[in-house]
Amino acid sequence: MAVDVNRLHTEGLYESRAPVAALTADLEQIQQLATAWHQARRRLAKGAALAFGVGVICFATGTLWFLGTVLFGLGGWFLYRMKNYPKTVANRGERCAFGKSLAAMIAADAAPEAMAVFRLAFTAQQETLSEGPLAGRKNGKEKLWKESWFSVEAGLCDGTTFSETIDDLFRQRSFTNARGKSKTKTRKQSIIAMRLDYPSEIYGDLTPFRDRMQKEIQLPPGSAVRALEVSGKAVKVKALSEPGTAESLAQASSMLALGVYRILNLSRQVEARKRAQTKPGGPQ
Repeated sequence: MAVDVNRLHTEGLYESRAPVAALTADLEQIQQLATAWHQARRRLAKGAALAFGVGVICFATGTLWFLGTVLFGLGGWFLYRMKNYPKTVANRGERCAFGKSLAAMIAADAAPEAMAVFRLAFTAQQETLSEGPLAGRKNGKEKLWKESWFSVEAGLCDGTTFSETIDDLFRQRSFTNARGKSKTKTRKQSIIAMRLDYPSEIYGDLTPFRDRMQKEIQLPPGSAVRALEVSGKAVKVKALSEPGTAESLAQASSMLALGVYRILNLSRQVEARKRAQTKPGGPQ
């Protein structure tokens, strides 16, 4: 599937419903575009800074005002040209690395022709969760919001449907300190929400294994499980991860899936033994 470069440019968004095997190629193309746009923005920014700097010197001489005017105009044109290279895509190319890591993880357990619904946003919309006064602080205010920038859903070879979303959660606090200065502090965390709808005819009922699954899920430093729900049809788990690199977020995501699948495989073995015992002539 070809990447819609125009939509990526105008909306900062990549969406596809395509075979799992095609995802990596698309994300590699987007990452190359993001790198090229980032480099172009840097060149234009440096050119603008140089033009404005030399222009100021020309004006300071008092005799090269015409050249200074030309240089200021050139600097403004450089800044205008930067708009042709979207800042959000150019500065968030590492999200492609995360997407490729997840695509590789899914591809290892899915048929190449299996369809995946994939969404990667570089310009995410803010959803306000709460906003109000901050107790104990002069002129204190607190605002919570989230940005949903990643989602994927795909069917695996064992009949399980895998889905995952990533939301960035922000908490911003502003207040006036004892010296009368205004302060603003912003904290960011990432929420990994994963769901596996498993076939009970293969894995049985995972409900009795809920506590063991909680222990099996081992996450890297800076990440922790915040919610785990196990039913006879699905496993839902949420983890909170501190800000880090795309690699650390991908590691947390893969370790989360690994912990769940350890118990899935254990339950499958238990279910297979139960069925063998209930078959006519089976072990008693």
